Amino acid sequence: MATNHAEISAINKASKKIGSWRLSDCEMYITLEPCTMCAGAIIQSRIKKIYIGTMDEKTGACGSVLNVLDYKFNHKVEVEYGILREECEYILKEFFRKLRKDKRRKIANVKRKII
Repeated sequence: MATNHAEISAINKASKKIGSWRLSDCEMYITLEPCTMCAGAIIQSRIKKIYIGTMDEKTGACGSVLNVLDYKFNHKVEVEYGILREECEYILKEFFRKLRKDKRRKIANVKRKII
């Protein structure tokens, strides 16, 4: 699902937990720089500060490709970049490596069933 991103899920869970959509006393730790949709959700939910592990040079919207957080909105989000950058990059590389491996395995199983 296109809107099933970790930031959106975390915002929804936090809002439910505290009983409000306003997360003005909350901070969020993010492995990979948020996309435009997630950056907008972070602003709209009034999150106080985000900590970004590593930047996303393809779709990042908090400084890489563009910076949604710099636009004049009614809420300003504080940002800190590079938190545990090497560890975040490793986690992401391993996640996507496993995802590709699982996909190849599923394709091979389908081919076996056809043959």
